[in-house]
Amino acid sequence: MKNSILLLFILFTQSLISQNIEPLSPIQKVLYDFETVQVKPEFPGGKEKFLEYVQINFKKSNINKNIKGSILANFIVEMDGSITNVAIIKDGGIKTGKTLKRILEKSPKWLCGEHEGYHVRTKVDFTFEID
Repeated sequence: MKNSILLLFILFTQSLISQNIEPLSPIQKVLYDFETVQVKPEFPGGKEKFLEYVQINFKKSNINKNIKGSILANFIVEMDGSITNVAIIKDGGIKTGKTLKRILEKSPKWLCGEHEGYHVRTKVDFTFEID
């Protein structure tokens, strides 16, 4: 009895998983640069809202208020709008890069990039100025 229930459970689970998998088109297998994608990924509300989100969260951190400069980062906006692979290229000072990385990783989902009618992964370069 236990074996038959287990078998039914496995078959049911397998059928659910196999129904949701769609193969990616060749276009979706490529990582695009922000400049080359036809429809740019966008933070909900636009660039100004994204900068506002970063500034508000950066001020909430315990960063020394006397630090000035810029932080260069890049990240990938995935096909579902999530942010992955955050990398700090240039750090503005003590803990600033780590703080920005944490903020970007917790970012709300973006509107993803599109190319030739498909949602695609897009690499975004970002510079944040510390005032």
